Amino acid sequence: MARGEFSVWWGAPKAGKSFLVLYAAWCIALGHAFMGFKVKRRRRVLYIAAEGEGGFNGRVQALAREIGDPGESFRFIAQPVMVGPPGNDLRDVIAAARDMGADLIVVDTLARTFGDGDENTAQDMNGFIAKLDMLRAETGAHVLVIHHGRKDGGDLRGSGALAAAADLIVKVERGGAQEPSAATVERAKDDADGRSFGFKLRAVSLGTDEDGDPRWTCIAEPAALATGGPGSAPKGVAAAVLDRIAELATAEGAAPESVETGGARAIGRDRLRESCEHRPVSDAAKPDSREKALRRALMVLDRAGHIGATADRVWIRRRAGSGAPSGKAN
Repeated sequence: MARGEFSVWWGAPKAGKSFLVLYAAWCIALGHAFMGFKVKRRRRVLYIAAEGEGGFNGRVQALAREIGDPGESFRFIAQPVMVGPPGNDLRDVIAAARDMGADLIVVDTLARTFGDGDENTAQDMNGFIAKLDMLRAETGAHVLVIHHGRKDGGDLRGSGALAAAADLIVKVERGGAQEPSAATVERAKDDADGRSFGFKLRAVSLGTDEDGDPRWTCIAEPAALATGGPGSAPKGVAAAVLDRIAELATAEGAAPESVETGGARAIGRDRLRESCEHRPVSDAAKPDSREKALRRALMVLDRAGHIGATADRVWIRRRAGSGAPSGKAN
């Protein structure tokens, strides 16, 4: 997250993205490591809480008490702000960022700061991006925008112009009842794609209100991803992809002479992609979103030791001491 660049952190509704980004911003303001990513020194953060501003004070209080107070390194604007065209509040945001020397500006969320127009049209989205470009150019800060995804979680909401303009895209996904939520680096300008980290939301008491009723908020904190461990059982799209690999390998795979697969039959990545598009393993609406889901699933399966892979082939690894593959064919 370099100064002068632009990132998008997105996810389906209720995925916890605002809690996660606030935790990231807080760590950056303190100079603490965030989810294993090094923060070389304290940075100054301006956070625009244009969505859910009513509870933002409580979130800040909880983080200060639980993690530490960054003092003047963290400032926030908790009210409706119009950054996009006509950009009524943009000059005030720029002035506030310059006043504190902000290194990072968080815009939470795109929908609440978009301004006039329709986020689904490229022309209007490009107008919003142009205002963000002005914010970056006049402050030198990294601008991070939190954005909603579609309800199915398959892709960002609105025009694809937003993703095309971003230097970094991070997808946030809500975990199940007993599983942590996860954030995955979908695209990074100068770093590796595909890295994932887990987090959970912890309830924190804020005491009582004037009527004596308890007040609560949540803060994000790191949590281990179960899918990242060697041999862990794949779930969701990853499980469906593993089954599809086993199915294709049984029907038409071959052990290539040029690659050591331990005797397992391998199939081409293009053939797998074709099969997963013909009979989708993801319920994402757009082809490029289904392609991203396939790539993420292959990364998870490879990391967990379920498959072996080269640039053009994949195969199922056999369990140690067993003649059975780690996947199953239907």
